[in-house]
Amino acid sequence: MADGWLSTTHSARPGLEVLGALLLALVTLVFLPGPGLDAVAPARVQMIDTDTGLEALSGPDLPGSPIHYHAIERPAGIAWMVWDDVPLPDDGTPPAVSLIGPLSATIHFNGVVIGRKGEPGATRDAETAGPIDSLYAIPPGLIRPSGNRIAIRFSSQRAGYTPYAVVHGLFVMPYASDPRRSIRYYLPLTVMGGSLIALIASLMVRTRTTGDRRGLWLVAALAGLVLAGAAEISRSLINYPYDWHQPRQAASLAGLAVFGTCWLRFVQLRWPAAPRIATAWLAATLAAVAASAVLVTGYDGKSAFALAALMASSAIWLAWRGGPAERLIVPGLLIVSAYALWQPADIIDRGIYAFALALLGVFALRHRSYLLPDPEPRTPRFALETSGRTVLVEPDSIAYLKAAGNYTEVHMASGGQHFDNRNLRTLLDELPDGFFRLHRSYAVNLGQAAAITSAEGSRYHLETTDGTRIPVSRSLVAELRRRLGSA
Repeated sequence: MADGWLSTTHSARPGLEVLGALLLALVTLVFLPGPGLDAVAPARVQMIDTDTGLEALSGPDLPGSPIHYHAIERPAGIAWMVWDDVPLPDDGTPPAVSLIGPLSATIHFNGVVIGRKGEPGATRDAETAGPIDSLYAIPPGLIRPSGNRIAIRFSSQRAGYTPYAVVHGLFVMPYASDPRRSIRYYLPLTVMGGSLIALIASLMVRTRTTGDRRGLWLVAALAGLVLAGAAEISRSLINYPYDWHQPRQAASLAGLAVFGTCWLRFVQLRWPAAPRIATAWLAATLAAVAASAVLVTGYDGKSAFALAALMASSAIWLAWRGGPAERLIVPGLLIVSAYALWQPADIIDRGIYAFALALLGVFALRHRSYLLPDPEPRTPRFALETSGRTVLVEPDSIAYLKAAGNYTEVHMASGGQHFDNRNLRTLLDELPDGFFRLHRSYAVNLGQAAAITSAEGSRYHLETTDGTRIPVSRSLVAELRRRLGSA
């Protein structure tokens, strides 16, 4: 089979199946709820970009402007945010305030400090980094029937970068002794991570079976995803200081970049073009990824843009170099790219893992030969016994044989020749059935036959593909024609 995805017996079915799996993954991501918390968040908070002090926030008319907490930018020094009319459960469940993100803060409930997430400061040296996730119980005696207020004094001097969102989460939720994100939050990612590891094992076996080293690029791509997933899940295992958040996000970005880059490189090797074009193409794509790492704010944005660029680049390459089946999955790859830009947080938390399983899982489980083709069987070689040495040749490379006493001249299709120490009959007994003795002194490789010609006096000759004319015994002409007709 040619080095492509289509054959006369398989049509375009693998491409259709992969596209269907990618669309199913998209529908699942869009309509099933993502990982979430049993919590209530404010519609807006009042943002005060100065350290006004708690006294200035005691009245009903607050300074600053209402804003969604996700839109809060990193303050230059110390700032405040205020959540008014905080809804609290009335079922007796002990409530708590959850504050998540790369910031240090002091949390006040109805004017009383209920928790400290590190220590805010106007400078890096003055600030103490708090944990990335925090949860503070609300004392029952502070709770009013209505009009409850949460005021948070915060800073973000030790992030080491400009976060896309300083506040990742501000919630009222049931109290728990452990502020870390529950492993349940990462359950979809954990399940998919196990499936990715199984897929890696399958691809490693396939690579070893076929001897196709291109499969190592797929293994490396999925290993990058496992690294990114491990960086995400680590948040449920370690409640690290928020200034560690950048290294964790950098590890996630690196893993996602490895996935996209290795997938693109595999696509280039599987459906190749001129090496110079492939190198320039890969360099241009990686330049766009590097530019996004510098220009895009926040690691979610950096990761999403990197994935979008790499997936779109591989889609364009397949549209150019692939056959009909490859072109069927191009829309699916473009959907992955668009989803990364549309839902950057979700693509990192679960989306890219679902898409990767849909993309590679179909091939690994149902159409392995399309991903890494079965190796073509090697033609067995034949040993010619010459004086003092043994020469190994492929039988198909022999054009014809000519008796030379007790020896045999072995004429090659490439134009050279060898002398074998055995006579013609002995040599023919050891060669495959594709050789035919058409004269007492000649035998021909039927695969090298071009025509049978006749001349006056009932003389016949066989012409080989290189124009050599070999005599044919009249008694063997009919059998030769029959063999050529069935060859």
